[in-house]
Amino acid sequence: MFDASIERGIFHASVHARQGLFRRARGLDEGERAMVALVVSREAGHMDLARHHARTAAAALRDPFAIALLLEEGLPSPLTGRLGALATAAGALARKHPSLGRFELKRLASNGVDADELVDLVATVAEVSSSLHVAAPRLDA
Repeated sequence: MFDASIERGIFHASVHARQGLFRRARGLDEGERAMVALVVSREAGHMDLARHHARTAAAALRDPFAIALLLEEGLPSPLTGRLGALATAAGALARKHPSLGRFELKRLASNGVDADELVDLVATVAEVSSSLHVAAPRLDA
């Protein structure tokens, strides 16, 4: 279903439990963080990395259809509910000029995303975006 050509590398830390400053009482689970990394990678045009994160997200969330749909369709997110709200917010934060507007914040809140999870969402987007900028050459070019 997904391309298996990307091995674990610098993006591995983006989908695991937070350490240090970002170690919060609660946060996104592994599958949600992988889905956020998928959105950020896809929006940056790194499709091989997006597929890598999609494999992790599909396995952890146990919803390969939803993740395959997000990987294929991109943004605006075709997903509804909590996953759709997280994907939409991740996309808003992955833009050249990141911004979470009222719509995104209201949608996150209505889908049960709390403050700790919001911090984890922002931290995951920042970590993946930073890693993408460090790995300047596009891996799928």
